[in-house]
Parts: sequence; C-alpha cells; structure tokens
Amino acid sequence: MAFFGMILLAQPAEAEESDDFNTLNLYFYGDLDNGDGNISTIRPTSDTDTQSDCPQDGNRLSWPGQARQWEDVGSWEVELQTPGEVASGDYTFTIWANSTQGTVEDVQFRIAIYIGYSDNSDAYETSQSKTITDSSEVATRFDINFDISNASFGDPDQSNDERFLIDLEYSGGDPGENPITGGSSTEQIVVLTSSVEHPSGIANLSINHYRAWFSEIGVEEFSERVFIKTIVESAFGKPDIDPGEWMLGVYGLSGNQGLTADFNMKSSQNDTYELSFYWYYNRDNAISDTYKFFIQVMDIQGNYWEVISDEELYLVIHGFEIDNSITSGDITINNQTGTSIVKAGSSFTIDIVVSVTGDPLITYNPIPITIVWMDGSNEIILYETAVFANPGATAKTSFRHTFDKEGDYLIKVIIDRGNFVIESDESNNIGEFILQVSEPDKENIVQSFVDSITGGGTASMLAILSATSILLAFFYLRRSGESDFDWEEDDEF
Repeated sequence: MAFFGMILLAQPAEAEESDDFNTLNLYFYGDLDNGDGNISTIRPTSDTDTQSDCPQDGNRLSWPGQARQWEDVGSWEVELQTPGEVASGDYTFTIWANSTQGTVEDVQFRIAIYIGYSDNSDAYETSQSKTITDSSEVATRFDINFDISNASFGDPDQSNDERFLIDLEYSGGDPGENPITGGSSTEQIVVLTSSVEHPSGIANLSINHYRAWFSEIGVEEFSERVFIKTIVESAFGKPDIDPGEWMLGVYGLSGNQGLTADFNMKSSQNDTYELSFYWYYNRDNAISDTYKFFIQVMDIQGNYWEVISDEELYLVIHGFEIDNSITSGDITINNQTGTSIVKAGSSFTIDIVVSVTGDPLITYNPIPITIVWMDGSNEIILYETAVFANPGATAKTSFRHTFDKEGDYLIKVIIDRGNFVIESDESNNIGEFILQVSEPDKENIVQSFVDSITGGGTASMLAILSATSILLAFFYLRRSGESDFDWEEDDEF
C-alpha cells in the first residue's frame, strides 16, 4: 500500500502580482461636457465621434495684456482595480479637434496626468499651436509628448483613489478684445474621441497591472489529480481580459518543465474571472520535485500576462529506506538546551536540527516540521515549515516567538506530524522541552512592547489523503509569504 498526503498551512490566500510589462493603447470615451470621461483598453468601433466642447472663454487672448487664457475642458479617468506600475519613459497623448463654428487661431491643448492617489501630476505638457476652422473637411490632430518617471499605483483594497486621470485644458490664440466693444467669442472648438477615425488616447503605454489569487489547491487522490482554482483581475476591469484564452502551467524547480493543467470551468464575477483546472500528475510522469503553478492570461489587445503562485507543492516518490529524526538535544532555546528561562513579553529563538539516515540513492527529501505548544490536552500549532536533507546530512531551521504570560510551557517539535512518510523508525520524530516564562524586567518595558508587536506564530490545518497510484509519495503545500507572526528561518541543505 502506498501513502499520499498533503499539509495545508491555514493562511488566507493573498493575490500574486504579475511581473510582466506590456504595451497597451488607452482610449478615451465619454462626453467631457457631462463629466463622464473615461479610459478603456477597448479600441473604438463606432463611426460616430463623441464631441466635447472647448470653453469659448478660452478662444481669445486676454485683454489687455494679450496673454493666453487656459480653460478646463474636462477629465478622462479610470479607477484602477489592481496595484501596478507604469514604466518610466516617453509617451504620446493624441486627440483630434474640429470647429463647429468659425475659426480660432493658434489653438493649444495642455494635459496634466495623475497616476495613483497623489495630488501631484506625473506629467504636465502642452501641445503645438494649430489653427482650426470650420471650413476644413478633416479634423486637426494634436500630439503631446510627455515623460513618466517612477509612476505606480497601489492596491485599491488598501488605499483610496487609485486612478489614472488625464485633465485637459484648452487655449485659443485669437487676439484679445475689449469685451465691451468686441463682445464675446462665438467660435466653437470641439474635441473628438471614441470613433474609428479619431481613436484619441495614449499609445504604447508600458504598464504592469495584472494579478491573480490561487484561492484553492487540493489533491483528489482517487482521480490522481490536483485541483487548482484561480481568480484573475486587471486594473482596467473585466472587459480588459480575453475570456477565451487561459493556461495553467506547472513546473518543477529542478525538472519537469512545460507541464500544463486541463481547463475545467470559468465563472464571471463582478470585476474578475474565476477559473479552475486539474493537473494529472501521473499522466505527466511527475518526478520528485518542488512544483509551482502559474496562470497565463491574454488581454483584449493580445498581450500575455503570467502570474506565479507563491504556493509550493512538494512531491516525493521513492521506495527506499529513510529515517528523519530529532531529539530534545537537537533543540536549543537562545543557544541553551534542556529547560530554558525567558522573560514574558520578550522574544526567544528556537533553533532546530534534524538528522537524516537511509539509502544514499534518495536525493529529494522534504521534511515537514511542526512546533506545538501543549496547553493541557490541547495542541496549539505555533509554526509549520519544511526543511530539506538527504541521508547522511542534517537540516536546520529557526523560529522566534513571544509568550506574554508567565508560566511553564511544554513545547514539542514534531517531524512528520501527519505520518505521511514511511520511515524505518517512527519513534524518534518528537523532541520536547519545558520553557519557563518568568516575570518581565521592569526596565525592559520598551523591549517588551517591541517584542509584543514582532513576535508570533501561525495556525495550521492538516488534511490527510491516501492513494495507491504512487509507490511512496506525499505532497507538502506551503505558502512562502509572511505568516501572521514574525519568525526567522535558516534552512541548511
């Protein structure tokens, strides 16, 4: 009979961000007269322009003084739904303008671009001057070159007003006149957007803005497969995602590259897509290795985005004798063995050494380690991890924790707590010690406060499965992000 198991660290799944930068074209939509200007990655398909009026008060230079008068046309804005970054570089803003009445000389436009939550603009530039007349059969194009440097936007779930906003101003160059004798300007300039002929926007913007949650990874042993559920999101919303292009990749850190999982199903959420896949490990002839998953998504402009999961899946397949062992003498607390004394409210360090014996043919041996506080008959898991060591070697790891209350604490360090690995000796998998927590030093109040913030551990959940498809195998699933507590780890191989 072969055995198969998985350890799931009970931590909330956090979103992983894509490291990819791709070039996007952003397009402007909406009538600025109504204040509903917006930005999209969807290319216009309409033959009809959206026209936004430029304020007539900006047609003429000032009087007296003959200085330019800048008037606000409006803004295009999109609320960004993921964190990300715009690559530093030079970009081009393009709009078209026309006259519905009269002629205005030396027309200029000015833009201010805001990325993220800052009130300070990331770019502020002015166009060249051009004369616009209602006798022209074609609209006049205006290009504004601008520079972006170190522009990023945060997680909208943690901060407010993460946006990409472009404010547009207008100024005409007709000579200024005394309003009493010359009256007001009646010429009307309009900005054209949202059409096939006039796709106003920003071209070739290099941006990073995709993320995904690997919300569920589990083993279905009877079907010899791993179930993976992901949620994908774009900063520009669900319309930016191509709903028909998905790929879930699997790769081993030391081999088995280029594996893929089978697509199962897709569901549409408010702003995201939820996808599920199955990876058939036996069909792919998976070898002993550390495996990771990644989701590849295509956007509507044909760019591919890859997001890699922080979860690691340890698969071990061998039929050789092995023994992972630990004793109380292999555990030190602040560099001391046996009964140790620490102060309440101050952090202490547990250093652990695991020894391995067995067949030298074994070259891949993940060892699950669990640190447990025995509170009466209750087992409280402080920390779980995995270390690696082959027969004839040792592995080390460290953990820092803080107890706030005085008393005697029975601490156990357990190897292979779920009995996933068949060993030649199962009696040497536990080392334990008594930790005496004494009254804190009065002069150490500041340090106790700091330690109370930085100390900690993590809660865990074990799920044990069995199968007959692999000679001797277990999976260890681990998330490499930070736990709810502060700990130190120093693995040696």
